[in-house]
Amino acid sequence: MLRFKGLVAATFTPMHEDGSIAPEKVPMLVEHSLKNGMAGLFAIGSTGEFPSLTYEERRSMAEAFIGAAAGRIPVIINVGSCSVRESQALAEHAAEAGADAVCAMVPFYFRPPTVRELADCLKEIAKACARKPLYLYHVPCMTHANLPIRDLLPIMAQECPEFAGIKYTDENLCEFQRCVDYSDRFQIMFGRDEMLLASLAAGAEAGVGSTYNYFPRLYRELLKAYEAGDIERARSFQELTHRGIVLIGRYGMSSQKLYMKFAGLDVGPMRLPAPRLPLERELAFRRDIAEAGLDPWLG
Repeated sequence: MLRFKGLVAATFTPMHEDGSIAPEKVPMLVEHSLKNGMAGLFAIGSTGEFPSLTYEERRSMAEAFIGAAAGRIPVIINVGSCSVRESQALAEHAAEAGADAVCAMVPFYFRPPTVRELADCLKEIAKACARKPLYLYHVPCMTHANLPIRDLLPIMAQECPEFAGIKYTDENLCEFQRCVDYSDRFQIMFGRDEMLLASLAAGAEAGVGSTYNYFPRLYRELLKAYEAGDIERARSFQELTHRGIVLIGRYGMSSQKLYMKFAGLDVGPMRLPAPRLPLERELAFRRDIAEAGLDPWLG
């Protein structure tokens, strides 16, 4: 079974200035992740603006990331959708294109009322995965599906051999650790960049994050300090990441792609409904990054 250790980059979907996708820029992102020791790529997730992409664009971006990776780094393709059938179609395409794993989400418009119905949705998607590992992308702050996810694991253990674990993007470290401790069969990867250190203490082997793309050395140093038992040093690196993440809160989600631009990896703008920062706000953001002492860690 595929198992990740370390940092998994939640990848951006590159775009042109007119908002069209720019798959020709994907190799640049893959090479950057390889150079910085990423353990895998999580493509077309929230960082990749999946809700703003068309079905065909999602297929194109999946092919671009899988093709650029060329077997050198594992690629997980997010197929989350409000439509289980669309998720099935995207999962079938990802498997045929050579994805190493697939990740599905809780349908987030008509939401399943219990983990039993969620399990039924995941089992339907698993049928299309050609026996590739299937993960759940658990992100209740966006899906508003606040289900007791630990209760899903026994069902999936009995009924879905393809189910491999969870990308757990929530602050509930108690539930996260209970999921980690349930069974070695499942891998529970942590998805809150600002809490990576805390998740390691709770048993995380891997984190999946967007800020790993533009602060890779910062997170590598955090992991190195933790593994050496130097918790104070690890905390100092986590505190630096907090400075960067606070600025995203101040300037909005579009600032993440500006971080990439400042790191020398121009992936274009975010697509509507995310607003673009006007020039004066972009310049203020750039000044705040420098004042936060983050310039040495960019790129």
